[in-house]
Amino acid sequence: MRTIKLNTSYKFQFLIALAISLWLVVFLILIAPFDVAELPFWIRVEILPLYGLISFISYSLLIPIQHWVYKTIGKWNLLLEVSFILVFNTLTFIGSYMYYKSSIINGEYSFAKFALEVYTPILIILLFILVLARWFVNTKMPNKEHPKIILTGENKRDFLQIQLEHLVAVSSADNYVEIHYIKENAIKKKLLRNTLKNIQNQEPSLQKVHRSHLINLFHFKEWKNTNTILVHEIEIPVSKNYRQAILAIDFSSLKTYD
Repeated sequence: MRTIKLNTSYKFQFLIALAISLWLVVFLILIAPFDVAELPFWIRVEILPLYGLISFISYSLLIPIQHWVYKTIGKWNLLLEVSFILVFNTLTFIGSYMYYKSSIINGEYSFAKFALEVYTPILIILLFILVLARWFVNTKMPNKEHPKIILTGENKRDFLQIQLEHLVAVSSADNYVEIHYIKENAIKKKLLRNTLKNIQNQEPSLQKVHRSHLINLFHFKEWKNTNTILVHEIEIPVSKNYRQAILAIDFSSLKTYD
């Protein structure tokens, strides 16, 4: 499924909710579609803004849910975007119909007639404004430049340049170190003629868990047993000398690459 940008800023998302609700109020009062045109202008001003408020509340309720889903999954895609829009319109429609049938308006249309003859035509225009507003806000999302690192061997022409988030682990292999990193959603390996100590000096953020292994804490998954951890898809041994240090780490603050 195609990944798309999502600006999860509460400020910008509430601005979208406000823009949609204001547009809906202006449209209903000034354009006066359907039988609304039969109402005096001052009556429209009195009763129709509630539809905008319903739209605002419906969208606002989904903002924290959208934020939680994005942070949990770590991405946003077309399916989630369509689902968000469908849920928003469902909430808005239900709220609008309940208001329409309330004692304030006391509308005569049935549920089906209200849906087909009133809400659906408005939805077409509302949908355009909603999609346009979300697209515009997402284009204003700043691009995060993830840090890049260069790991070098004894020969300066022998190096690996990658984003830090893609580095998984480094293991000692005789006179070489084996770099485990992610490329195109798969684990790749590269040998550099160097020592584990020199690699750690090049990138101090790497955590030593064994005399022969360094890991990127960002990819820590779980303890397999008391002597082994899972880092991304790789099982790596943990020696007694480093076990307590690993147990003491607060991993909740490490997921900063979303």
